[in-house]
Amino acid sequence: MSSNDTTAVMGGLRVPEPGLAPQEVIERAAALRPVLRENRVAAAEAGTYSAELHEIFGNAGFYRLVQPRQYGGYEFGLETYYRTMIEISRGDPGIGWCLTLGTGHTIPLVAHFPEEVARDAFGEDGVFIAPHSASPHGTLVPTDGGYVINGKWPYSSGVPYSTHAMVTAILLEEGKEPAPVVVLLPRDDYTIDPEWGAHVTMALGASGSNAVVAENVFVPASHVSSMFEWGYSTLPDGTHGTRSTRNPLYLGQIQALYPASLAAVQVGTAWAAFDAYEETILTKKRLHPPIVERYLHAESQGIWGHARATIDAAQATLLGAAREYERLGERHVSGDIPPFEEWLAVGSMMYASCRLAHEATELLFRSVGSSVARRGVALQDYFLVSQMSKAQIAEHVPVIEVQAARAHFGLDLLGA
Repeated sequence: MSSNDTTAVMGGLRVPEPGLAPQEVIERAAALRPVLRENRVAAAEAGTYSAELHEIFGNAGFYRLVQPRQYGGYEFGLETYYRTMIEISRGDPGIGWCLTLGTGHTIPLVAHFPEEVARDAFGEDGVFIAPHSASPHGTLVPTDGGYVINGKWPYSSGVPYSTHAMVTAILLEEGKEPAPVVVLLPRDDYTIDPEWGAHVTMALGASGSNAVVAENVFVPASHVSSMFEWGYSTLPDGTHGTRSTRNPLYLGQIQALYPASLAAVQVGTAWAAFDAYEETILTKKRLHPPIVERYLHAESQGIWGHARATIDAAQATLLGAAREYERLGERHVSGDIPPFEEWLAVGSMMYASCRLAHEATELLFRSVGSSVARRGVALQDYFLVSQMSKAQIAEHVPVIEVQAARAHFGLDLLGA
């Protein structure tokens, strides 16, 4: 069904293509691979993808994949969403990172903010794009009728085309312990510090990971949500999202969801490296006898086969964990609330997917000679993406694995 077909109205907001099927949107993402690769260098220099690609993504429905239908979205499952993001990241990991981390926070928006706030966030056109800088780099203090926020939140991936920003701040209330909260800011309430792109990092230049800045901004109480409800609570009554949509996807358990976005990009990166490796061995000859194209020799064939199996395993782990997330959500809303250990285990699976993808990417990079280590060569870029990812998750993986064990043994999750 084309974007020119008649739209449907659900709860006052339009669904642009009410008959759009999951496989169709995945195929749209895969078809963009050549265009994304053509834009790889320019996007990295600019710090994000172009306005033309932004329009293409919007027309393809990528910003609405996990958005409830009542707000003008397609409300697809996680497997469709992550398969789509894998395909975009296979075209270019930096662009994939920007798109994934700009669209995935639709789920916690619907889950953890009141229905009227979510409806207002989608606006008249039904588009919501927002980063979430999860580390508390700002403060929130009470004032008449709400709060005042101040801070600067770096690494706000996905912010260039944002309609909103989610930022984590420390709530400072007299007589109470400081507590982390998530604040939803409309686009008019923050500025973007253009500190990304132009090769300031070794990879992911197109990820749009600029800083969000808020100075003395008034925040209504309805736009503030306790961080503890996002991943450290069993949520016995469900969430705003499960109550308003009746869909267990909108429990918004970020201990499992947030690693999945990272894993989708890394799986896509590994597939991109696989494509680059295959292209290289088809044309590049061995240095030692027999002097033949590398694809004709068992050594390169074995690397190809091992990498393929490892990437398949990484993708299967991610998608299997996504299905497990949805199964746990169904249990939860039926009244059979899963132990928190099981949510943490799903998050650990997502990180395991990342590690498998890293393994495959590194194998491919080191297996075709030093010529791919030159700046600007695609396979080098993919390798550097994997190294940045390894550095990013190094602190998170031990924490979630220890928490899973502590939950299993009935210990304090935040204990020493």
